[in-house]
Formats: sequence, structure tokens, C-alpha cells
Amino acid sequence: MEAKAKPQDPRPGRHAARRGEIIQAAWAEAEAQGLSAISLTQVARRVGLRQPSLYSYFPSKNALIDAMFAEAAGALLNTVDHVPYPESPRDGARMLARTVLEFGVSHPIQSQLIFQRTIPGFEPSAEAYAPALKMQEKYSLKLIEAGLTAPSDVDIFTALVAGLSNQQLANEPGGSRWVSQLDTVLDMFFEYLDRRNRTRSEPP
Repeated sequence: MEAKAKPQDPRPGRHAARRGEIIQAAWAEAEAQGLSAISLTQVARRVGLRQPSLYSYFPSKNALIDAMFAEAAGALLNTVDHVPYPESPRDGARMLARTVLEFGVSHPIQSQLIFQRTIPGFEPSAEAYAPALKMQEKYSLKLIEAGLTAPSDVDIFTALVAGLSNQQLANEPGGSRWVSQLDTVLDMFFEYLDRRNRTRSEPP
């Protein structure tokens, strides 16, 4: 006679689902009030909990922010991982830049949490930061393949993409005025890079 399977405890699944609801409520609160103004009291109200009950899921505001950081970084990494990159290294770097830029302007709160220090005293845990590290590794590899081996070149490339994102979000949220300039900006950057490299290789 076969032994009956032991019924699975549904409590962990319910707990995880409830955590997910709380995180989504926190994103909604951040959209409404800003990341730094997230209130555990308001988040609890959004999911129909009293604030003390919220502590059984997240013991502090920073713990909730940490879970949000992990979710946002994981979403960006997943997006970058599933882009069909061209064979050309420079076209691959362009595609990566466009992917990060478009993620930033379409997910401004998530991007702000990942890339800017907007919450005083918050530092992501090692677990939450792991997807961001993987993202950095992929980003660095794509840029090295495209010939950006000097840290200063990577800094300039990153600043150009971030600048377009910031201008778009600050001046025309939901539009494309600055996003549409990405190829022009990168054309100028790579032209500068090639001209500088030619100059360095010429005999004195």
C-alpha cells in the first residue's frame, strides 16, 4: 500500500504572497509620495494590515526597501539578459545602453532606487545587491568588447546614458525627446574614441 503524501503546509506560500502584496503596495506608495517618504503606516493601510502586523513580514522600513531594491535590480537584470544583442561589439554596447535607458525612463522609481542614493542610511544587503552586481558584470563586459577598456571611457559612456535618462524624466516624462538622441550621442562618443586612439597610435 502506497503511503499517503503528507499535505503541504500552505503557510509559507501565503506568507510569500503577502510579502509580494506589501512590496507592490510600497511601490505604489513610492509613486505617490516619493521613495524617501514611504510610510510603513500607509503601506500597511494599502494592504489592509495594522502596522504591527506588517513587522511580521518586514521588521523595518529598510528591510522593505531592501526587498524593493532586490526586485528592481532583478527586473533590470532580467530585461538586459533577454535582449537579442547584435554580433557587432559596438552595436551590442548601443543595445545595452538603449535597454538601460528605456528601463530607466519607463520605471523611474525603480531606476532611482537602483542608481541613486535617495534614502538616507539605506544600503542594500548582499543578497539584494547580487542582481545589481551581475548587471554590472554584464555591462562591463559589453563595454570592454566595444573597446572601452579605460575606466574614464566607461565613466563617460555611463554619464551620457544617465544624462539622457535624467533629462527625459525631468523635462518630458513619458516622452521621447532625449531618449531619441541616444544614437547621435553615442555616434559622437565613438567618433571621439576612434580619433583619440588614432592620435595615440600615430608616430611622434
